[in-house]
Amino acid sequence: MSDDPDLEDLKAQTSQGDRLDSAAKEMDRQDLVDDIVDELEAIDAGDQQKTVSVWDGQLAAFIRALEANPDHLDAVGNGLQEQLDIEETEADRSSVLRLALRVGFQEAAPEQFEAVREAVRKQATKGL
Repeated sequence: MSDDPDLEDLKAQTSQGDRLDSAAKEMDRQDLVDDIVDELEAIDAGDQQKTVSVWDGQLAAFIRALEANPDHLDAVGNGLQEQLDIEETEADRSSVLRLALRVGFQEAAPEQFEAVREAVRKQATKGL
């Protein structure tokens, strides 16, 4: 067996089962993208809300404490913006929570989170 990791990756990618698995994963991913597009359209039409709610006492306490300490709120907001490589803007409660969710999803589920980006692109170009 070869010690070359690139060769092993290539072998794994070209095996029959992996191609079938890849095709199934791509279909699942496209289903997720399509579902996200449907939800984006429902939000744009006013049929769904843009808000997301969570019940978490520790997180609520943290956010309220950040709001009471604007320097810390800005530091957290700037750190999240850096993680996402986006232009720094003034942080507020909503932006910090929104960015924290995005960073978390990007880190924990990058493939699924990429479906959001693809859906946004797909919706933006729909009808062109």
